[in-house]
Amino acid sequence: MTGLEPIEASLRSVLPATRYYEVESQAAEARFAVWVTVPPAYDKHPDRRYPVVYQPDGNKSAPTTVNSLLSDDPINPIEPLIQVQVGYTGHDAGRMLAVRARDLVPPGEPLDPANASEEAMESLVAANLLAEPDAAYYLHNLRHPAADRFLAFLAEELHPLIAAELRVDETRLGLHGYSYGGLFAAWVAMQRTIFSRIGVGSPGILPDTSQVLHRYDQEHASDADHAGRELHVTVCESELTVSPYYQRLIGAGTTQLLGRLAQTPLRGLTYSSRVMAHESHATGSVASYYSYLRACWPSVNPPRTIV
Repeated sequence: MTGLEPIEASLRSVLPATRYYEVESQAAEARFAVWVTVPPAYDKHPDRRYPVVYQPDGNKSAPTTVNSLLSDDPINPIEPLIQVQVGYTGHDAGRMLAVRARDLVPPGEPLDPANASEEAMESLVAANLLAEPDAAYYLHNLRHPAADRFLAFLAEELHPLIAAELRVDETRLGLHGYSYGGLFAAWVAMQRTIFSRIGVGSPGILPDTSQVLHRYDQEHASDADHAGRELHVTVCESELTVSPYYQRLIGAGTTQLLGRLAQTPLRGLTYSSRVMAHESHATGSVASYYSYLRACWPSVNPPRTIV
């Protein structure tokens, strides 16, 4: 027996079915990490094309979600699909809080004074969550967000690469995001892009003033056609009932979005929602993703064996 010897772990020891890439984006002027996972029977069906679901925050979502879809679930069967998680590499991987604000906050999105201030940045530095230069970069990105450029990267740069490499069903593309990612996904849903099945988890929608609500009202006023599109919204129980901080930043705005979906629905849009019982903002991302998959990607031919 020897002592503990730290070594660099192979990606395949954690994500055996996942391919890893790094992609330089001209649209976003940044380099991204990309994890791509195909369904278990992908190689056995060479003529079959598969839907694709994209997720931001890939540094977290890839290791926490992809392996669960590599075996059958006879209770909540999910359609076989290709998962693409997009995250960060190099120095950006160590300052994700800062770069997420750049990529996932819509242009013109109003700022919460408690989060977008010099004092808030100082508290992050004091807690050793960000170095001083990265905290300054975070505040800059909150004040000058570029979700439009990140969307261009996903739709115009990354997806064509995925479609050229794998057998993709171009008519069925999905997107799921959580927190800032949920804000991004909700904003994308209002634009009728290539992503037709969208999951919005605990989005940071500020009540009354968010670009998401503004765009929703524009879509409704113009009678925009959302036929064939699906939207699934989740919010954690404690974001509605316990924490005043999350009630203000997430619960109130999400409730307004759900109110619009129920009272002034967008033409043709299929929507659903779920309150994630017992979950907090810190723990709800995985539950939100699986809720989205069950709502928007149920299997029409559920498996008959338990693996």
